[in-house]
Amino acid sequence: MILEGLAALFGLALLSGSDKEEKKKKLIKKEKKEIAQKMIGLLKIALEEKMEKRGEYFEKNLKEQYNNIKIKIDNLLKEKEKYKGLKFYINNFKYKKYISKFEKLKDDFKVFNEYFDIIEDYQEYVEKLNNLFLSEEELKILNQEYVEKELNKNKEFFSNIDEKSLDEQQRKAIVIDEDNNLIVAGAGSGKTLTISGKVKYLVEKKNIDPKDILLITFTKSAAKEMTERVNKVGIEVEATTFHSLGLKISGYLENKEYEVLAKSYKILSDKTIKNILSNSDETIDALLEYSSYYVKDNETILDEKFKTKSDYLYTLNDLYTLREKTKNNLYECILKFKALFYKKFKKTEGFSKEYCLNLLNTLPNTKMIIELFNELKRQYFNFNEKELNDIKVFLDTMKNEYKNPKDFFEYLFLNEKLKSYNGIEVKSQEERSISNFLFLNGIKFKYETLYKNGEYIKPENSYKTIRGYTPDFYLPEYDIYIEHFGVDSDMKAHQYTESENKNYEKAIKWKRETHKLNGTDLIETYSFYQKEGILNKKLEEELKKRGVKFNPLTKEEKKLLLMINSNDEEFSAFCKLVNTFLTLFKAKNLKKGDLLKFKDEAMKENFYTSRKHLLFFKMFEPLYDYYNEKLKENKQIDFNDMINKAIDNLNNNSIEIIKKNSLNYKYIIIDEFQDTSISKFKLVKSIRDKMKECKIFTVGDDWQSIYRFAGSDISIFTEFEKYFGKTEVSFIEKTYRNSQELIDVAQNFIMKNENQLKKNLKSDKSLANPLLLKKIDKKDKDKIVFDILKTIAKENLNKKREVLILARNKYSFQQLDGKYFLVNNEDIKIEASNFINDKELKKLKYLKNIKLSIKTVHSSKGLEADEVILIDVDDDIIGFPNKITDDSVLGYVLSKADSFLFGEERRLFYVALTRTRNRCFILFDEKTPSYFVKELYEIKNKNLALLKDKKICKKCGSYMVKRINSKTNEEFFGCFHYPKCKYTESSK
Repeated sequence: MILEGLAALFGLALLSGSDKEEKKKKLIKKEKKEIAQKMIGLLKIALEEKMEKRGEYFEKNLKEQYNNIKIKIDNLLKEKEKYKGLKFYINNFKYKKYISKFEKLKDDFKVFNEYFDIIEDYQEYVEKLNNLFLSEEELKILNQEYVEKELNKNKEFFSNIDEKSLDEQQRKAIVIDEDNNLIVAGAGSGKTLTISGKVKYLVEKKNIDPKDILLITFTKSAAKEMTERVNKVGIEVEATTFHSLGLKISGYLENKEYEVLAKSYKILSDKTIKNILSNSDETIDALLEYSSYYVKDNETILDEKFKTKSDYLYTLNDLYTLREKTKNNLYECILKFKALFYKKFKKTEGFSKEYCLNLLNTLPNTKMIIELFNELKRQYFNFNEKELNDIKVFLDTMKNEYKNPKDFFEYLFLNEKLKSYNGIEVKSQEERSISNFLFLNGIKFKYETLYKNGEYIKPENSYKTIRGYTPDFYLPEYDIYIEHFGVDSDMKAHQYTESENKNYEKAIKWKRETHKLNGTDLIETYSFYQKEGILNKKLEEELKKRGVKFNPLTKEEKKLLLMINSNDEEFSAFCKLVNTFLTLFKAKNLKKGDLLKFKDEAMKENFYTSRKHLLFFKMFEPLYDYYNEKLKENKQIDFNDMINKAIDNLNNNSIEIIKKNSLNYKYIIIDEFQDTSISKFKLVKSIRDKMKECKIFTVGDDWQSIYRFAGSDISIFTEFEKYFGKTEVSFIEKTYRNSQELIDVAQNFIMKNENQLKKNLKSDKSLANPLLLKKIDKKDKDKIVFDILKTIAKENLNKKREVLILARNKYSFQQLDGKYFLVNNEDIKIEASNFINDKELKKLKYLKNIKLSIKTVHSSKGLEADEVILIDVDDDIIGFPNKITDDSVLGYVLSKADSFLFGEERRLFYVALTRTRNRCFILFDEKTPSYFVKELYEIKNKNLALLKDKKICKKCGSYMVKRINSKTNEEFFGCFHYPKCKYTESSK
């Protein structure tokens, strides 16, 4: 290197100056290049050494990660092997967790795909990873194999649950252990036994601590019975109700004790409601407008739902007449009976409760009042001096009008009276609206006064049915007449027959011509105005055109009007509606803000319905505030708060706090799940949301869902998976109560409603003619019931027999009073021999073997008897099916109504049919057989002969009944709806 340098310098010395300089530059450049190349070489060596070290580290780290994922794959394979070992049911929670692990491993493993050449067992673990996948089909097979294994393994166990052997479906339902389990069970299929078996299986075979099982029923009595049944199989689990559970949860999490308010009306009484609504101009106006025009839903005779005029006439005796008038009018009713008695006998001695009841039994739609009469003490039936004087004066004033006792009787009891605010009795709801409108606006009027005092020009060929013409309304200050016609926008009264319609049209034409001939001003209003909700608006327009002055009531006058009508039965009905709405509103855990949503929904309705609902919400809001303030002030909660507070407490507390308070349930078991409401569902869901692995096991029968009026929602049952998530549905279809013959009919009957879940109920029992339909005359009902009891007793001389008398409505039992029965209002089981009132009848010793009880069909749910007698299966507004409809405003807080006609009533009838172990005797009035009775005859391929013989009213479409002419004593046929429909026919 040194020599090379000297040579270079020597060479430079021999060159010229310029050449030397050039040569020097080239030499320096060359040296720099060589130095750079050497430096690059050294750097490359250093880098290669570093990369080699890094590669070794990367490979080591990669293999470590790979080994970790190998462990996870192996562990998951072991988990899958456990599944294949059939040691437990793979529920959806486990499966989703497993699939989640698998998907993560699959994603994590992708990192190693490009390094397969340096991973020795890469291919082996690719195959293992692929084998990890567990399809839903594989899952299904594994679970099926597990269930079969458990069933075989526990054959002996399942053969002795409460000394009974479970059937195959019951055993399978118990063993299946999905996150959510819905057991669809038929009537009499052993639901309670299945629940007892499930609890016993969990504790004894699956080692679940009894305190980790939450067992829920709907009533205290059911909870008591369920506790006894579970304890009987050796398991200490106490059943609870939803309300008790809610109170317990809130008590634990709030560390408070509450006083429970049983009934909302203790805070919101009629008087309190009136006082609150009278506090502001806004609510006073709302109440007056509502009570004047919107008390009832907008049902006019034109509504499509009324196929005949008879259907419409039935609705006139509606919810308010039947339920709300009774208590307020009870004393007035007794006075009427006293007047009738005194008119006939001219004395006071001998007047009694029995006299009243005998007369009430001859009247239509008196079942509710009969019930109340039976509760009255004897002192109410004594005459006092003032009453007697009033009655004498009354009879004296009426002596020339109603000389005939029959006419007087009908005047007292059969005339439907609709009163407007000024006390005038009108003939229809639409006329009542007009009357109230005129009164509230200070317009004087007369109702049905004789036209021009009878001195007027009649049209030629005057329509023969027009006698003394009395227009509906007359305004004397303006000489204006108002006629209200029950027609649609085409001027047709489609509620009538074709011939009747022609006559009605003639009458309208006659009235128009009469006013034209006599030069009088006639305003016409129509039923379609009411239907469209524009009746008042149209009337106001016509009146103002004619210069009629409006003088609306002052605030003081409005308050006075409310006070005067303080005992009005319609206001009592409104107050009951408020309390019902409040209860259902809270049952759905709705808040005040939900009223805004309701108002938006109301705006989409027709004008009449929209206005009615908006007025109701305006009044409900201050009542709702007052109610909640009073609860807070009194440190009370109501039954709905017991559940709603529990939901809020569960949602607002951590899992740790909830577990600390012994609420860490592993299983929630619910009986009669078809009766669940939204709030109860939310309570269960709130527990589940905190306890993710908690499993739900519910048992019920959608065919027996009969509590919509109390807030239950059948969709929670029929759409179970939508509410709870992945669900396994099991069926228990073998019934141990009913015969196959009865099941076939009942099943056919209930499945006419295709919305019900399909089941295929089976029974080993066989019995010819288990359903015995018997047409009766109402007056013979108690004797026929007694004869059936005698027949049952004679058939079973040496056997004890339980007989259950059922009715749709409680007051049906009051009509069993008399020679044969003494009804016990306590509704307890008593010996039939003690149930008979006549001494001679008590001598029938074989009746001692009959144990008798009486129940409404609702209260009979879950019960059974050897024989069942179902009474009053009649076609009536309060018959079976019951035709009383809910106020439309309740639609906001009730679950969606069944789209099938009488859907819930059909389920209730099914409940009645299936209470019997043997026969069900169905008693119906031969004049008015129920719609359901007709169906049963069709199912049994029989014709209901009496229907062929029944005379139909040609005017309204109802049926005709035999009557006696009070003057000639001759028989004739008259319409059932008399005096509303006065059509008659000769009996000859």
